[in-house]
Amino acid sequence: MIKKDYDLLLGIFGKYYDSYEDMLERVKDVENDTVIWSDLYLEFFPYQYALNQLNKPKIYKTEPESNEGIIVNRLKDGELYYSYDNENKGWGSVFVIKEDGMKLYLRFLNNDNDEIVLEQVYCVFFKETVIEKVLFYLKDVDLDGDEELNEETFLVDTYSYNSDESIDTIIRNGFYHESKNIIPTTTFRFEYVNEDQFIYTKQLKLNQMDVEKLRWKIKKSRIK
Repeated sequence: MIKKDYDLLLGIFGKYYDSYEDMLERVKDVENDTVIWSDLYLEFFPYQYALNQLNKPKIYKTEPESNEGIIVNRLKDGELYYSYDNENKGWGSVFVIKEDGMKLYLRFLNNDNDEIVLEQVYCVFFKETVIEKVLFYLKDVDLDGDEELNEETFLVDTYSYNSDESIDTIIRNGFYHESKNIIPTTTFRFEYVNEDQFIYTKQLKLNQMDVEKLRWKIKKSRIK
């Protein structure tokens, strides 16, 4: 199954690698959209930042005076369709498209030849109303054509749910930088106490006991 998912993302990456200008055309004439400014890209799926031990984006109520470190997020009907670095689009532009029952988040960056090309792909699969799995692929292409110098990262997060459709576990598999650098299978377990959420992690390690650790605590905001 992982090989099938990997081949799927390779195909997506090849299809959209040089498509930056085409993606710009897709979003050029969108009307009546909403703009949100942030210091990081918005989450593409729930708990994205918690799972990867990153801070959540800071949202600005009004447009910041400086472009430095600011991400412009454009939404239509409450859904993100385009975001970019406000100082330089070549430092990061994300386009969201729906294709064949999945939602793709395509991130384009400048390469060493100052071309804006695809570097990262998030692929979110839904089963009815909930996420079934999330695929992530990153590829740094060697511009001299030496495929052995290409770097790849590939992750598969598979979701399971409780009876009330709240997330029970997320199982992560994949590799970093090279296909031989396989990561230990990681389990993210969700626990819900009153209005707070706890995310625990456990990795499958050879010849060692698996130790579950609290990775993230999310306090639900309370409206008074």
